[in-house]
Amino acid sequence: MKSIIHTGAKYFDKLCSNDSIRRIELIILRIAVLSFVVHLAIIYIGNTYQYFGSIQHNYLKAIYTPFSFILFYEVFLLIVIIPQSISEFIGKQFEVITLITLRGFFHDIADFNFKNSFEITNTELIGLAYDLIASLLMLALTILYYKVYQKNNKTDKINELINFINIKKLVSIGMIFILLILSIGSFYQWLNDMIIALKTDNNYPDPNTVFYSDFFTIMIFVDVMLLLLSFIYHFSFFTIFRNASFIITTILIRMSLTIEKPLNHLIVLAGFMFAIVSFYLYSLRSVHSRNQTD
Repeated sequence: MKSIIHTGAKYFDKLCSNDSIRRIELIILRIAVLSFVVHLAIIYIGNTYQYFGSIQHNYLKAIYTPFSFILFYEVFLLIVIIPQSISEFIGKQFEVITLITLRGFFHDIADFNFKNSFEITNTELIGLAYDLIASLLMLALTILYYKVYQKNNKTDKINELINFINIKKLVSIGMIFILLILSIGSFYQWLNDMIIALKTDNNYPDPNTVFYSDFFTIMIFVDVMLLLLSFIYHFSFFTIFRNASFIITTILIRMSLTIEKPLNHLIVLAGFMFAIVSFYLYSLRSVHSRNQTD
């Protein structure tokens, strides 16, 4: 078993080296640029030659496409960061859900009717405001979380254990394959739904429910597995509570992906706050324990 874990860890180091990640980043950025141009061209052809009937599509819809590829890269980084630190892993989840929220603005602004008056009772305008305000609050809480983490990252001693790091590298490799399979299947389903929606101008698919809801469901079980594996190397009530709070945060993020605004934003913000407060209290306990030892 140790040889399998060691071999998997070496493969992870080779697959996810800084140079490899940089190459993947450049590939995804090129795809994002190309997809943006292609999407603009499709909208132009559809509007000019009425390929999709008499429906006129907003060019702002094209912004959503490259941003989706950038978000996909962030999800990839979320998986790669698993071996580094459970705490950093949760911080990256904060970043991903914040970008998903911000991407929601690009999705909704394309459907916004600028011919209507900008009245405060306009539900579409209110929805856009929810996305912007929520993304700013999530950004602020993400910064706060990293400040708490950076001040107390020495307390995360479990990540100094080589064996546990290698196990997490093996988990990360498995998640990369799951990400690829899930992405291909979700993209195929989304493409079929989108073709139908373009022709009818109705029932546009939400990628959050097509891909990210499934992904974060898997992440819940990954969090639980990492928590259980950590008990092999370190077991304490306070560590259990901290890691359990991270699992609760992931569950709340998953719930928010299938709930309507503004409740989905409130659930995410509640998850952020719960993780930050739990981590801060955990760090106080760790500082207190060190002081007693000194």
